[in-house]
Amino acid sequence: MAISSNRKDLFRNSTIGDKLTLFQSLFETKSLTSDLTLAMLKIIHDELNNHQKPDRTVFRRYAEMVASLRYHVPELFQQVLDGWKAHQNPMPAEWFDEEKAT
Repeated sequence: MAISSNRKDLFRNSTIGDKLTLFQSLFETKSLTSDLTLAMLKIIHDELNNHQKPDRTVFRRYAEMVASLRYHVPELFQQVLDGWKAHQNPMPAEWFDEEKAT
């Protein structure tokens, strides 16, 4: 991800992989709040759905990230689900895949 002097551009000009790396870093340092997690997952999810030629490894990373969130921080995961429901957006099916959550 190229460094930009405009902080807003840091996220806009990044790839999906860059966003996943940032999310993973924030997750590992326990810096995620429910609002930040929800916002980042929505952005990443939308980009994955709208990407012309998706890379399967990026989808796998996203699913693994959500599964880690669900397994390691279930209370934060539940807050994100509640926030997703409150905005009346359907939750991604991969969030409920029992095999990936363990």
